[in-house]
Amino acid sequence: MKPTYLALLFCTCLLPADELARTLTQAVEEGTIPGVGQIQFTNDTISKPTYAGTLHVDSKEEPKPGSLWHIGSDAKAMTATLIARLVEKKKLTWETTVADIFPKKAKDFHPDASKITMTQLLGHTAGLPANPGVKHKTASRKEGAESNRKLRLELFLEALEDKPGEGYLYSNLGYIGAGAIAAELLNTTWEKAMEQEVFKPLGIKSVGYGAPEGRNVVRGHFNGRARPTGYEGDNPAIYGPAGGLHISLSDWAIFAQDQLNGHLGKGKLLQTESYQKLHTPVTDRYALGWGISKNSNSDVVRLTHDGSNTMWYARVTIDLRENTGICVVANAKKEDTPEWIGKIAEAAKGR
Repeated sequence: MKPTYLALLFCTCLLPADELARTLTQAVEEGTIPGVGQIQFTNDTISKPTYAGTLHVDSKEEPKPGSLWHIGSDAKAMTATLIARLVEKKKLTWETTVADIFPKKAKDFHPDASKITMTQLLGHTAGLPANPGVKHKTASRKEGAESNRKLRLELFLEALEDKPGEGYLYSNLGYIGAGAIAAELLNTTWEKAMEQEVFKPLGIKSVGYGAPEGRNVVRGHFNGRARPTGYEGDNPAIYGPAGGLHISLSDWAIFAQDQLNGHLGKGKLLQTESYQKLHTPVTDRYALGWGISKNSNSDVVRLTHDGSNTMWYARVTIDLRENTGICVVANAKKEDTPEWIGKIAEAAKGR
């Protein structure tokens, strides 16, 4: 689920619609991706999503506006936003340490790990491993959200017993830990916390966990074959806070648009200072849940993130100079899929 940061330049001029449609079709035919889609937004408008291809290789049905897509690590910005909500509720601060949150368990932490802050967890500078240890193999959707809540916390606390690394290290475990902390502070599961604190206030209703479930849904692919639905077609459920949810393109655009408006001081979900914190670089390439690009004056001009569970691919990019953005999805992840995602974004925004 490690993201790739590509500089996508935006302008407000749109190329003819048939060029975007042609590029989407090329991604399916030349890129051999079963299905792709995209949606564009500005600070005050959201376009209709457009698609090409089919729900999966064994289907003749095309994706629809309500179709659901797994967005992988692009969900990290959502988990970071959940933490921002808890900061505003004074449940913790950005500099609260894990020892502050778990004082009774802190005696088992490595002294250096005890000092890890929320900012470090979300900015990938906590020095935690990329992923949990072998225990994560026991996690599944069948165990239920409460069981996975306990396992997320257990794996996170176990990792704090070791000396953390130094510098930037992209860590899914750090986000699993952030989700476990949110669940403990709210005495609920991460899934319910996200729904109550992030999705419901924005009017987002399509979110689910794991790969989309049911008949006639978009399915991810691996080695050219359609993968199962639910958690049989995703990473174990404990990875949820790091990137284990699906959503419609229209609802994803609502979230991304709120991040854009928040940057402009007009967000619905958070106070302006909270959006600014989420979008402030922790390192040269990463803020909190967002990859960033800067101009020559070191101002952040672009927020972006790629996500993939190896069976899907997704990218969101927000241009803070043009006040525009785009979400692009694919139901497969091949070597050239990121390139096709970029081509779709280019065709959508024009030059």
